[in-house]
Amino acid sequence: MIELTRFDGTHFYVNVEFIEFVETTPDTMVSLIDHKRLLVRETAQEIVARMLEYHRQIGGRSAAGVVSLVQRMQERQAADLAERDQGMED
Repeated sequence: MIELTRFDGTHFYVNVEFIEFVETTPDTMVSLIDHKRLLVRETAQEIVARMLEYHRQIGGRSAAGVVSLVQRMQERQAADLAERDQGMED
């Protein structure tokens, strides 16, 4: 599990295995596999770093899923920027 912070400053733990994706909207939103969404203070990059560290600590398990998450997050951010830029040109 990794520790995250709600906007009111309270801390809680979330099971890394339940995280489906993390996005910046511009606030950081963590979406879980059960479709619950968590608004947190940490940046997406901080969360991904914590997830990678979690996978390193438990050993034996591959961090490939986290790397895939990072790639999808970067692709989504690039698509959002391209969409925004296209809207500015119109």
